[in-house]
Amino acid sequence: MNRDRLAWPMFLLLLTVLVPSVGVVWMMREAVRNERLASNQRLIEAYQIQLQAAVKTIQERWNDSLQRSTHTIDKLNPAAAFEELVSRGNLDSVLIRDSAGKVVYPDQDSHVQVEFAPDDTRWKEAERLEFIGNRCEEAVELYESLALDETTDWARSRARLAQARCLLKLKRQDEAITILQSQRERTNSQNLRSSAAVAELRLIEVLPRESEAWKGVKKSLSDRLCDYQGESFSSSQRLFLMNELKQMEGQSSDLPTFDAETLANQVAILDVVEKATTSLEPTTIPDLWCQASGDGRVIELYRTATVRRKLLSLANHLPMPSGASLAPTAPDDRTVNFVDVSLGSEFGGWRLGMTIRDGEMLDRAYQQRRAIHVWIALLVVVVTCFLAWLLLSSLRQRLRLAQLKNDLVATVSHELKTPLSSIRLLVDTLLESEDDPENQVSRTRSREYLKMISRENTRLTRLIENFLTYSRLQHGQGTVEHEMVDMRRIIREATEVFREHVGNIQDCLFVEDGPPAMVIGDSNALIAAVVNLLENAWKYSDDPRKITVTTNSTEQGVTVAVNDNGIGMSTHAMSQAFDPFFQADQRVARTKGGCGLGLSIVRSIMRAHGGDVNVASSLGSGSTFTLQFPKAQRSGASEVTS
Repeated sequence: MNRDRLAWPMFLLLLTVLVPSVGVVWMMREAVRNERLASNQRLIEAYQIQLQAAVKTIQERWNDSLQRSTHTIDKLNPAAAFEELVSRGNLDSVLIRDSAGKVVYPDQDSHVQVEFAPDDTRWKEAERLEFIGNRCEEAVELYESLALDETTDWARSRARLAQARCLLKLKRQDEAITILQSQRERTNSQNLRSSAAVAELRLIEVLPRESEAWKGVKKSLSDRLCDYQGESFSSSQRLFLMNELKQMEGQSSDLPTFDAETLANQVAILDVVEKATTSLEPTTIPDLWCQASGDGRVIELYRTATVRRKLLSLANHLPMPSGASLAPTAPDDRTVNFVDVSLGSEFGGWRLGMTIRDGEMLDRAYQQRRAIHVWIALLVVVVTCFLAWLLLSSLRQRLRLAQLKNDLVATVSHELKTPLSSIRLLVDTLLESEDDPENQVSRTRSREYLKMISRENTRLTRLIENFLTYSRLQHGQGTVEHEMVDMRRIIREATEVFREHVGNIQDCLFVEDGPPAMVIGDSNALIAAVVNLLENAWKYSDDPRKITVTTNSTEQGVTVAVNDNGIGMSTHAMSQAFDPFFQADQRVARTKGGCGLGLSIVRSIMRAHGGDVNVASSLGSGSTFTLQFPKAQRSGASEVTS
């Protein structure tokens, strides 16, 4: 019943606590969120101003770089200018045009002019013997004859290289190496330089790998191909020789301009930059951008990664907020920057953004404010919950007290009404019997009624004594005189009192005497405790009753168990058995009397003695109440407390 009465007040109180708490937390969250949004907006505006300044600086530096490229081709020949621009590392390749718009590097026309002797049939015959007839011995002699008879250096060099080629096919490597070594040293003209490079390429193929001679020839050829000042290879010749060397050496070959030469020749052949403008624009080749100088003589080529890298290099030493960094973004890339600004129409849709490392700049102030708001919200919730708990405890105490008062009134009214009604009825009967002519019968009846009045008076006195005892114990007004007593004697005296209350108990009460069980306590209080347990067992048992009292003494202390064969108790009833005014079976209480204070008094007495009482029971199987006393230790008088 108490729980039912408390359910709605507790539910309403819970709502009273939860609704404001949730509101406070929500408002704190919204306040922090709005503050962060406002802070982000202020930062965005500030960063946009900084980015605009950075964009202007980058645009100026980019244009200066393009202007320097134009000055470079004014001072150097096209090949040297190509090498100089590529070596700076700010672009992937470059095309150089003349004032008429013709690409002069990479040049697609060979500088080597084929100069055959008048008797061209001898060359054709030598090539037929070598390639068709596979008669290399005869081809060697014919190539040697041509080398002696030709009038131009280039033709003689060509014949010697062909002779060495045939000797290699005949496995005459030493003779071939001798010819190739002589040819690689002839560099007095442009055509001979090209032949010398071819001779070195062939030597790399035939010399023992990793030998000193092989390393010397390889270094010499790499130096020739990377020398854009002294050597005058055409772009196609240089790229051909680079490709051959790459295929033989793989990644070990040191040719820093190889990728730039390859890309420039690819772009020149496809003619993908014919309409290049002064703006950075994408080409038809994926991931490739191009931009022409103001006069159109320089066309710079960039991979997307190179554009990003160059923009970052141009942004070096620009003032940036702590924890912030610049991040260029291509037009097709998805931006994850905190703020972005366009680089302008001349940059083909590229944007300059600013990122915040780990969000530390934004989160630092935000985390501090959020922590303050969270702690305030937690404090408000905790204080509210604490006050609600105090209010709930007070409410429960008051409701429990009101329920106890109601139970007390109902119990006292019921318990007093029964003996008073009986006494009144008996007294009225005695008054009426005075006029009975059968005087002897009247006297006998009067005696029986007086005995009944005495029993009801005893019952009423017992009830009032229980109320007074409970009241004294609850208010701490009773005292116990501690003395060494034997619980066997206490049980004997309690059974005598119990016999006076209920009558003949010879066939239902069994006391199992054991060894001496000495405890320190108040005899009268202990007798009252045992009597209450016996009366409780009697009240909740039906014939044939069997009540057993057992005493046990151990090193830990003394126990007294009262066992009955009554109706027993449920688990819920056992948890409330020692509460004031609780009665396990209201039907039994109404028929056999009692106000539900006996077990509560027993618990108070046991706690005053430093012990306790517990119950073990199950429905229909009886109950066992056990008094537990601590090991006997003498002490003075002690106040009884609830």
